[in-house]
Amino acid sequence: MRFQSAAWIAGAVFSMIAIGPACAAVVTVSAFSGPWNPAIAGNPAFGTADNASPASLTVTAGDTITVTYLSGLTSAFSGAPPLVDALGYVGSPFGSGVGLSGIGSSGMYFPSHAIDPGNTGAPIYLSALIGDFVNSSGVVLGIFAPGDGPFTIQAPVGAVALQFGVNDDIYADNSGALKINVTGATGGVPEPAAWATMLLGLGGVGSVLRRRRQGVPT
Repeated sequence: MRFQSAAWIAGAVFSMIAIGPACAAVVTVSAFSGPWNPAIAGNPAFGTADNASPASLTVTAGDTITVTYLSGLTSAFSGAPPLVDALGYVGSPFGSGVGLSGIGSSGMYFPSHAIDPGNTGAPIYLSALIGDFVNSSGVVLGIFAPGDGPFTIQAPVGAVALQFGVNDDIYADNSGALKINVTGATGGVPEPAAWATMLLGLGGVGSVLRRRRQGVPT
């Protein structure tokens, strides 16, 4: 529980990217990040709920977004070095699509299951980059797997944010991060209330780290 709380706070604070009109943004997607919050009513369930929050930036409905992998690697296995890019573990037995089950070793669905629940399309492998649009309540409006890109998609009606995470069911053993370039978003910077929430989160991270250094259990 201590890891989960700290990870969600850290993800929320450090993964939010604010961009100006029609700008390009370089977004860092941690290997700990799930692509959306499955606890919100209406959102597809995935994994064991040990993931951090997604990397996020604001968008406007109708924006034509292009996503391109730049650099960085991730690992989905404890002790293993980061080895895979935004396509994930290509050829592995884990993921969604033809020949795959959409279910991980935990017995829970991968996020990619929500893209291809019938496993009839091209494989989306373990640790692949997953993107989604959400409305102002955090409800998912559309999900996609951009791979290494360039991948272009239009923000649907009602979208206020674009989120990114990796395709996994167990996140605690992951490591590494991906850097992606996102162009075409015309959303503005976060509102003052959003900045206040981020600052509170930063304070929470500091508190958790202090307790860890002092050896006080949380």
